Amino acid sequence: MLPAGLRVLLYRNLSAQFTPADLMESGADPAPTQLTALQPLIERVRKNAHEAGAVLGAGAEAFTWRALPLTGSGGELLGVLLIASSGRELAELQRFLLWTGIVVSFGGIALGVALSWWATARVTRPVRKLAESAGKVAAGAWATTVETTSADEIGQLARAFNRMTQEIVEQRERLVQAERVAAWRELARRLAHELKNPLYPLQITVENMQRARESHPEEFDEVFREGAATLLAELANLRQIVARFSDFAKMPAPELRSVDFDKLVAEALKLMEPQLARAGVDARLELDPNVGRVRADAEQMTGALRNLVLNAIDAMAQGGVLTVRTIGLASGVRLEVADTGQGLTPEECARLLTPYYTTKTHGTGLGLAIVQSVVSDHGGRITVESHPGKGTTFRIDLVA
Repeated sequence: MLPAGLRVLLYRNLSAQFTPADLMESGADPAPTQLTALQPLIERVRKNAHEAGAVLGAGAEAFTWRALPLTGSGGELLGVLLIASSGRELAELQRFLLWTGIVVSFGGIALGVALSWWATARVTRPVRKLAESAGKVAAGAWATTVETTSADEIGQLARAFNRMTQEIVEQRERLVQAERVAAWRELARRLAHELKNPLYPLQITVENMQRARESHPEEFDEVFREGAATLLAELANLRQIVARFSDFAKMPAPELRSVDFDKLVAEALKLMEPQLARAGVDARLELDPNVGRVRADAEQMTGALRNLVLNAIDAMAQGGVLTVRTIGLASGVRLEVADTGQGLTPEECARLLTPYYTTKTHGTGLGLAIVQSVVSDHGGRITVESHPGKGTTFRIDLVA
């Protein structure tokens, strides 16, 4: 039995002319159409006595034929052996190979994409986590860390990031502690200074009254009246100092409402005109018409502006020019209070907004502390720029 797709025919060369009856196929009789198609191939072999071949049919129905001459001992042609292989199996094999190639190609592409995605994710996921953690640190979450188990460059970077945040937390704690100690020392120094000023006259007055009572009883009534007046005045001064510190400690949270910022600034400066005139200060108001409404506590912002103006007046003991201006920003509004006073050194600027710090020979240093507290409660930012002999400018940025 022949394999599928293989045909074997025998042509017996019994007559001078091609005779279809002499063509035999193993297991079946060839169809007449096949006999007609094979005749040229058989004739070519009979004529040349050499092997010949031909492809008969088309597509999957095609057969590749090989014709082999069968000769006798005397060289005479006894017959022609015809062997054919079907093109169907070849076509199916080619189709199988084609689809196999397509499947393998798509599988390779899919595998390549999957491996690329895995490799990319393996690299970008830790980097994305690092970026997110860096954003958290920038937002104030100093103790943020990144979990990592890899030993590659990304893992080393993550561990370095964790060490950095740990060092930041430790340094910040040390800095906070140092600032807290420094603030308490400054507060103690300021309180001691402020309380010492009225306490000294109180002590002198009481001692004078004691000496008058013992040495000059007849003059005691007059000394008592003068001493009592001094005592009352200094006690009032003490109460005022305590009240200022108490008021600062009890500052309420701002009640934010939509306010016309230019109008608020103009009205606050108008209230200060008598004090500015007495100090010989020329006040100039520059309002930006592009400034709109801002959410703010009008009373607290007016108090903050008043403190800045008073600070400017103190800086211009011989008079000068005070410029108050508003500037519209993309995210809100800026308020500037600039004076032409004596100015400050860089060291004084750095400490100026420290609680209870002041450059004046008298005062509690609460004025700028109140301004900073109000601005902070409004979610804003205050900065100072100054140069010795060229004046000082305070800038307050508020979000609309």
